[in-house]
Amino acid sequence: MRALALDRSERQLVECLAVCFGEQQLAHGLLCWPSNAQIEKKTGMSERTIRRTIVKLRERGLIVMRDSANGKRFPISNAEGEIVDARGFDLTPLHARAAEFAERARALDIEDRVRRQLRDDLTAAHNALFDLCAEDPSGAYAEILARSKGVATPLKDATPEEFAAAIEAYVALTEQAREIRYRRDHSTQTPRSAGHPGRHSEQNPKPYIEDCNASRLNSVTPFDQSRDSGNEAYREKRGGDVRRSERTLEAADRAIPKDLPLWLAACPELSEWGTVTTIERAATLGAQFIRACGLARHAFDAASTRLGVVNAGLLALFVVQRHADGEQRGGTPIRSPGGLFVMLAREIERGRHPLERELVAMRRRRERNGRR
Repeated sequence: MRALALDRSERQLVECLAVCFGEQQLAHGLLCWPSNAQIEKKTGMSERTIRRTIVKLRERGLIVMRDSANGKRFPISNAEGEIVDARGFDLTPLHARAAEFAERARALDIEDRVRRQLRDDLTAAHNALFDLCAEDPSGAYAEILARSKGVATPLKDATPEEFAAAIEAYVALTEQAREIRYRRDHSTQTPRSAGHPGRHSEQNPKPYIEDCNASRLNSVTPFDQSRDSGNEAYREKRGGDVRRSERTLEAADRAIPKDLPLWLAACPELSEWGTVTTIERAATLGAQFIRACGLARHAFDAASTRLGVVNAGLLALFVVQRHADGEQRGGTPIRSPGGLFVMLAREIERGRHPLERELVAMRRRRERNGRR
């Protein structure tokens, strides 16, 4: 069904014929003989849909029709009552092409994995460009951003070549933006020429530092006076911000355990990077993993500021392992690891999502699969 991308009616009819087949490997093939009325009762399809679907399966080469002259389907028995032949559906092509279907299904699985990886790479390239352009709000990258809008965004089922073309376009724009920043930074550091004397070439017997100090002492703004005189409202606000940050860090420390053996047992992704001996190393790897999954840098930096660097890295490691588990057979795919990371960071900040219970469940699942 996956190899040929059968539609709903085709899948239902194939399943119905497979259920009706009673392992009758007769002289003329693998035969079954349900009537259209029986198929309609089992599948819920209409008579017209059944007839149209039979034609489609025949054109795909999945079944062979061996109906009688009047279109009836029935078994043929000998004198002893044994079924020796039948008029109906021959399922031999399905059995004969099993290896072909399996190989095609494996190729489709590989293509899907490649497409998902390319989609993650495209997200990372897109975020890298816009993170770089966001660092300078002066408008130096306006042309780059305008050109980025012309990059064709591949659809979910696009070909790998289409994803590669979009990634290449974003990488090229990022390199151009870096070149603009490089030229700008070096132009601002270039010394003045001899023909245009600057401030330091002028001979002034009075040091500029003294002028600055004198002007500062002679003109104190009301804001400075209120600050120096002990603005209680300002101090209270600053104290509230500090206490709020401390409460957030405490909530993150409670929600995210620092038990390294638990993380190693629950997250086999760490084993691919050699021996991890400290919880800080695990957090560092988690931060690298989540960036590879397409999370924007500013999003991770914001979580690090609120939760702490180690806590944010461990949360990233948890999300990456959830994403890897979802790619396995029987797992629940995670469409956006970055979105899950941001959501969990917000929940942990509010003290609503402790991770220890889920980590223990992940460890038990690994142990159970290992015993199997």
